[in-house]
Amino acid sequence: MTGKYIRRKIKKLKKWITERPYYIRRYFDRKLIRRRDFTIISNNCWAGRCYQYLDMPYLSPTVGLYFFAEDYLRFVSDLRYYLSLELEFISWEQSKYRETLRERRHTEVPIAMIGDVEIVFLHYKTEAEAREKWERRKKRVNYDDVILKFSKMNLCTEEHLKKFDALQYKNKFMINNSPKKKYGCEVYWAEKTGTEELSADTNPFPGKIPFTVLLNKKAENYPKTGLINNQECI
Repeated sequence: MTGKYIRRKIKKLKKWITERPYYIRRYFDRKLIRRRDFTIISNNCWAGRCYQYLDMPYLSPTVGLYFFAEDYLRFVSDLRYYLSLELEFISWEQSKYRETLRERRHTEVPIAMIGDVEIVFLHYKTEAEAREKWERRKKRVNYDDVILKFSKMNLCTEEHLKKFDALQYKNKFMINNSPKKKYGCEVYWAEKTGTEELSADTNPFPGKIPFTVLLNKKAENYPKTGLINNQECI
């Protein structure tokens, strides 16, 4: 009994020591963030992890879900329009990405369309839950301070990276696993998976990217006409 108790205490102590750098960094990151009313429109769960890390409310509907690369680029190119549409849920068999969804075993999660954009609500149990949270959170979007975040995931190609970088919007960044920088808004995420795409950009969070620098850029209004005037990016 005494031996088990000591081992348990040692295990907790090791965990406490291991986690200290994370909590110390989070403490200072929270202090360094100058604004706390920005909306992050992300291609996956990164926005949600960011708001949790900073102890902020979810000021974005892009929480607990992901877009395939082509759909995300459409979505951010005309954000106001797509957020004005109602979700229409479909079965995974109706998805244009059904083979990928089957491979990932994402056939039991809610999937919805807004116009021609498909959204996979990965961390939601029901369509009702997905709809309620999407509708509630999209009302919180601060169009006066929108940050666009993309990453090399979900069938992302070099062409998609190029299109995102070409978007006529300054307050954006994309996470890539290539150490050789090609694009102005690119940040490097080091991982040794041997895969062409990133396997994850939320674990560990926020990783070694210049987190506070990216979020402390000057606030930028998302244009009322969207970004679709930039034909390269459609």
